[in-house]
Amino acid sequence: MSRAKTVAHGPIMIQVSVIVPFYNSERYIQRCVEGLLQQSLPREAYELILIDNNSTDSSAETARQYPGIRLLTEPKQGAYAARNRGLQEAKGEVLAFIDADCVPAHDWLHQIMMAMEQPNLSIVLGQREYGGDSHVLSMFAAYEDEKHHYVFNSRKKELYYGHTNNMAVKKHLFDDLGPFVERARGSDTVFVRQSVNKYSCEVVRYCPQIRVRHLEIETPRNLYQKFFIYGRSRRSHRLIVEQEPLSNKERLQVFRNVVRTRRYSWMESMMLILYLGIGLAYWNLGAISLAKEEKDPVK
Repeated sequence: MSRAKTVAHGPIMIQVSVIVPFYNSERYIQRCVEGLLQQSLPREAYELILIDNNSTDSSAETARQYPGIRLLTEPKQGAYAARNRGLQEAKGEVLAFIDADCVPAHDWLHQIMMAMEQPNLSIVLGQREYGGDSHVLSMFAAYEDEKHHYVFNSRKKELYYGHTNNMAVKKHLFDDLGPFVERARGSDTVFVRQSVNKYSCEVVRYCPQIRVRHLEIETPRNLYQKFFIYGRSRRSHRLIVEQEPLSNKERLQVFRNVVRTRRYSWMESMMLILYLGIGLAYWNLGAISLAKEEKDPVK
């Protein structure tokens, strides 16, 4: 069992607080909650904090059906405002973040606690699998996995980012740096960069054994739409934190790593180049669309 510090909560010893913001997530929230309740980590070792962020569907009613869950509300719209509400109530020394449209692997929390035994480690980011099982999505997942390995082994802090649908943080880091900046998107990356700027790149690690399944991404089209959003998000927080995308040379290195480790054929390699090119186009279109809006004084 992890040597992480515990906090008394009546007769229960809380090691980790799981924080789940949700807004109109009735399609996925049941699978998320049930996955969290069926963790291999003993139930008394973790608490589940769900934060309703002004849902108008049946999400909150679904969450209330499960005993032992702390259901909070956050009137200020925004996932990071909701996460900060959860931070205020959390009792664990490790804070695990997941979204309501994700389902964790059975050993998700156990793997988080195992990783957090490293004394200098304060942030872990896990692997995100897609909800669909198409060949296109599997190739994207392989590329993303290799990209995470490359970025978080590069020790180039300008490349570092976060993703709060599968991320855990030791509580002392929030005590030191404060809560998330309450923006529409990208505050996880801002927080990670604040952490490595103050300490070092050693405080962050990518752990592929910490796995969740992102149910919302069922088709390549869903993923391309996300790339468009990510492009807008990257541009929107450029004035808050300096962040660099991978250079073409670095992208090529990641691509070669994927082809080698997955033993892709020549045809599969060409297909991956095509899929990645389309994804990059959507990402750039997202950034361009926000740039145009910034130039429009009315918008």
